[in-house]
Amino acid sequence: MPVIVQTLRLPMTSSIPEPDCFLCKRSLRLAGADFTGKKIYKCDVCNYVMTPALTNDEASELYDNPEYFDGWGCNLEFDYDHFDPSVHRQVNEYLDFLKAHTKGKSLLDVGTGSGLLLRLARERGYQVEGTDLSKHVSETLPAKVGIPVHQGAIEDIAFEHKYDIITMLHVLEHTTDPLSTIKRAKEILNDRGFIVVVVPNYLSLDTRLKNVLSQFKLKSRPYKHLALGHHNFVFSLKSLEILGQRASLRIVHGETRQPAWRAGSSHQLLQHYQLATWCWIVYQNVSEPQ
Repeated sequence: MPVIVQTLRLPMTSSIPEPDCFLCKRSLRLAGADFTGKKIYKCDVCNYVMTPALTNDEASELYDNPEYFDGWGCNLEFDYDHFDPSVHRQVNEYLDFLKAHTKGKSLLDVGTGSGLLLRLARERGYQVEGTDLSKHVSETLPAKVGIPVHQGAIEDIAFEHKYDIITMLHVLEHTTDPLSTIKRAKEILNDRGFIVVVVPNYLSLDTRLKNVLSQFKLKSRPYKHLALGHHNFVFSLKSLEILGQRASLRIVHGETRQPAWRAGSSHQLLQHYQLATWCWIVYQNVSEPQ
């Protein structure tokens, strides 16, 4: 789904312990701080950065605000006919990607947001459900479009059945424990089912350039592009591959892509060298032979 960036100015305290990498367990390197003072920690082995996550109360305050879903071509009323055409184009690209790289009909969209993916997926014949942290989403979507939406993190939801496909489109970077989230997704996935993740690419050309400008204080708001406080993690394809391995999932596809509204022939070189803006990866739940 479209990425919505909000700036949070949160107090930093010295009582927060220096974190370890959640993947390789090595100590993270303090790489700097953004323009609000949010610390940036990097794992040089797994190639990602993170910042101390919001508290549960802070996250609830952010996602329960209906205005969080306003802007970026969407609207508070989830009036899809009045969404910007670029939003529809992006969601249809997601669905084309699912058709190319997954199989199955039951689809759970984690962090569904506006629910447009579920609406268009249902039109393509999928059996759809969603989850969202937002009370606004979980109450509005079922009444408006007749799609079940479970409120909360997937670790806290008691699902009644398993799914063929689970999508996390610009969701994993918001979680407090990505490995826990992926492992929980695996638990509610059918055998040979798929998890599809799309996140910002820490190693994109755009991010690399802005990191250098930030490092040398040539940006008025250093590291604003990382959206820290909104994003707890900024991944690379390598870190996503390690994440899948830690969750005992098979990696069946990985690439980087530009957003649909920025894609063009001139951007194909970025995608070829894995320098495009977003990481796309597909995991499969394959049981080991007895």
